This record gives sequence, structure tokens and C-alpha cells, in this order.
Amino acid sequence: MTDEPQGVWAYLQHNKEGLTRDSLEVLAAARKVADKLGHEVVGVVIGYGVSPSAKQAVEYGADRVVYVDAPEYEDYFNLRYIDAIYGAVVEEKPYALLFAANELGKDLAARIAYRAKTGLATDNVQLEVEDYTNPALGSFKDLLIQIRPDFGTRLARIYTPRHRPQMATVRPGNFAPLSPDKKRKGKLEKLEPEERDYPAKVTEVVELPPPTPDLPGAKVVISLGLGILKDGSGRPRNPREAYDLAVGLKAAIESRYHLKTELGATRALIYAELKELEGLISKPNQVGQTGSTVKPSVYFALGISGALQHRVGMQNSGKIVAVNSDPNAPIFKIAHYPIVGDLYDVVPKLIQAIGGQQAA
Repeated sequence: MTDEPQGVWAYLQHNKEGLTRDSLEVLAAARKVADKLGHEVVGVVIGYGVSPSAKQAVEYGADRVVYVDAPEYEDYFNLRYIDAIYGAVVEEKPYALLFAANELGKDLAARIAYRAKTGLATDNVQLEVEDYTNPALGSFKDLLIQIRPDFGTRLARIYTPRHRPQMATVRPGNFAPLSPDKKRKGKLEKLEPEERDYPAKVTEVVELPPPTPDLPGAKVVISLGLGILKDGSGRPRNPREAYDLAVGLKAAIESRYHLKTELGATRALIYAELKELEGLISKPNQVGQTGSTVKPSVYFALGISGALQHRVGMQNSGKIVAVNSDPNAPIFKIAHYPIVGDLYDVVPKLIQAIGGQQAA
């Protein structure tokens, strides 16, 4: 085995149905990086009864899967999981190690990076492989470039030239899972981590209800921004009117096309804490860098200017319909269907065109 770090590793989460969508996206990200580096993709699966998930990882792009399959790993306990992953990292020295930027992935990635004395770039929306030169450090070939939003106004490029593995969390919704290939061949390797005594133990696992609203699972998302506070002539409007229009548009879409539709909002609208929207629009509705990342078939941006903080959470939508009275709004740069106009005039017409009851 070479002493040089090799392989792009991806930690893969699973549930009763198999690998989660977040994990399939991380596998796709790992495949992209590995192909550019000429390395293999190694999936990491931990749990009990996980052999089907390990085989599924091969179908979705892994060349090799290292997995732990034992009763004591059935329930998530971070210390035990960290020991298992870190032990494999020390043994095999991967070039890069990727996690989903979700609650579990962030918990594991930060702790493993600390143990490995390496860097961690979080919430990446893109990954690239490029050569890199730093006057103080020298030149580096085929470096993993980690790209993430930076304070809501820019995209930052993170370089970690000297430490391995290069570690990153990948924000869900930014990589499309690869198409499964049941004919793909890959190697499955079962790990037998050393069992230890821990000062804590899992005594009970309580499954939380699904999130409300389920923005990542929606086929259509209708989002509102601060632009709802005024009409096209600049006159103040009651934001509850815009909310009611969004609800009407949602009802028309679900009735006509039977597509799961959810309401979203910008960070600015939520943090404005408008009394008219109290109990209707709140933090769970937020789309953007510090909210949910969505990738629906259709995204309606109503009264949204399109700051980068919001765009990184929805720019990969299949089709983007933007309604804004400002022809220079940044959202129009990524909109497939830009509509310059007063949303209070336009949305009723959309509802009527779809087949709703709103008058033109």
C-alpha cells in the first residue's frame, strides 16, 4: 500500500429504506472528485443489518465499501461511530473524506477532523479539483477545492494544501444522485472495530415527526420575500395578502397537478417578524444558506430580490419563476421565467391560468 493518501471517502447514512438521499448526493460528489483525481470512491456505512445499504452504495457509484455491522451500532452513538471511522482513517489514510451537511454529518465530521488534526470546510455547495499555488507554501497539484457561501454575499474557495484527509461537508440539494447501476462491481470490506467502554450509553431512541413544512421533499416551492410589503407602485401592502395569494397558488397547483407544494420564505422576511405573518411564516419555512436547500421541479420566487444567501438554497431548482417589480433584481439572473411586474397583479393571474378561483 502506498504511503500517499489515496481515495475519496464518503460517510453514508441509511434508514429502513436504504441509503438516504443526502448520502446518495455525497456519493455523487465523491465520484466527481475521485474521477478528476484518478482515485477510487470508498463508501463508509455503519450500523446493524447494513449489508443491503453497502451493496446499494456500489450501485450508486462506490468502488469499495467499508462497513461496520454489529448490534451495538444499531443506534447512533457518536463516540462509538467516531472511533470506528477514525480508526479506518488512520489505517488507510484517505485523500478526502466527505459528509452530508446535516445534523449527524456535522456532528461526526467536526470531531473526526479534530482527532485527525486536519481542516474541515462546512456547507459546501460545490467541489472542484485544481492546481493551487501559494507564495508562502509552494505549488500543489490536484487539490480539492471546497466552495461554500461566505457571509451571504460571496462564494468562498477553501484550500487545505498540507493536511490529509481533506474534509468537507456537502450541503444537501447541490449534487444530483447518480443513476443506479445494478451491474456495477465493487468490493465490500467488513470492519471489526475494537470495542471500548464508554462513559455514556444510548438508553432510548425516539423518532421525531417529519419536519413541517417538508421543503426538501416538495416538488413545488412558493417562497415570499420582503418585496411583498409593497406593490408595484411602491405603495404599502398587508403582507397577509401575499401569504393568502401564495396559499391560493399552492392549492391550485396541488388540485390541478397533484404535486406536493410547500411555502418558503427568505431569511429577511422571517427575521422581520411581521405580526401579520405570526404563526404562518417562521424559521422552518426559511430557504437559503442558513435555512433549507431545496431542489424542486418548480420554484416560485415572489417579491424576492435574490441575495446570494437565498440563491444558494434554491438555485438548482428545475425551473425558477421569479416575480418582482424591480427589473434589476438579482433573482432574474437565474430565473428561467422572469416576470417583471406587481406580484399582487401577477399571482392572481397565475392562479386563474392554473385553474384556481382567483380573478384576473
